Amino acid sequence: MSIATECLLPHDALVYDVLKFGGAAKPMKAKTFHKLKSVLLPQLRERTDPAPRLMCAGTASHETWHANLRQLLDRTGGKTVRGFKLFKLPVDLAHWRESAWRATTHVVVATVSASGTTVYTDPNAQVDNEGKYVFVPSARVHPELTNDQLLSGDWITGSVVGGHPYFCAALVAYKKTLGRARSVVATSPEALISRPRVVVRMPPHFVEWHRVRALIGDAEAQAELMGAAVFTCDTVLDGAEAAEVDAIRSYSAITESAEACVDGVCGLKLELQCREQLLSGKLGVEEARVLFFAYFDGALTEVRSVQAQRTAAWREKWDASW
Repeated sequence: MSIATECLLPHDALVYDVLKFGGAAKPMKAKTFHKLKSVLLPQLRERTDPAPRLMCAGTASHETWHANLRQLLDRTGGKTVRGFKLFKLPVDLAHWRESAWRATTHVVVATVSASGTTVYTDPNAQVDNEGKYVFVPSARVHPELTNDQLLSGDWITGSVVGGHPYFCAALVAYKKTLGRARSVVATSPEALISRPRVVVRMPPHFVEWHRVRALIGDAEAQAELMGAAVFTCDTVLDGAEAAEVDAIRSYSAITESAEACVDGVCGLKLELQCREQLLSGKLGVEEARVLFFAYFDGALTEVRSVQAQRTAAWREKWDASW
């Protein structure tokens, strides 16, 4: 059984041994939902929330997910409906003895037809190309966010996971080691707290290094773990691009990072030194590239060491509990 790409990191041998989790998550079928709904629904919704629905995905690009919803609201005068989109997680049932699932924060638009029927519409195409999915409306979805914030695209809204308690606790703990975007996961809507998206100031040569090393996952998320400077989406950068932010602001952002596994100040110092030597002619571009690649390789080793330590710590904790 192959390990899911989104879960593939060097310390996954330990993780997989605990989670017995492989393959890609798939939209939950109606038949599976009916088997699990008596357990699943109380974990996701209030009894007074609208009934779950089998939804048809739209055709708009997933890359403009939030904008598509805002445009549909403006065009129809409809209302935002918060809820969860359900996925089945491919766990080893011989080991866990029960199914596992993921409920991803989702939004659709409700309008009322001429006959008085409430119609839910999702303008967005599915990444997985499967046209139908189960949508569970829920008033418990991110009460800390207004509708404008939820649809701004400036917040990471994440998922709730369910199944065997040990599996869920271990999966949540593991995801917390993977960086900002994957860390918004919990075992209940109340524990699922959104996090602001950030603009990452990518170090010189980092994108090329990430590609050449064939690393799995988002380059920006990896850069943040390795100490790159990050700024919230609403940060005013005085008209400058994040890549051109001055050293003082970058230093401040780096030292305030709660996500970095290594001290990013070392990388900033390298950048400033290389810039000075490039301008003075003491260093060539290719030489600078070699220096940055060596630094990134070392930082990656350090990040993976921290991840492995955190993974071992939560495994020891949960093994003792179960």
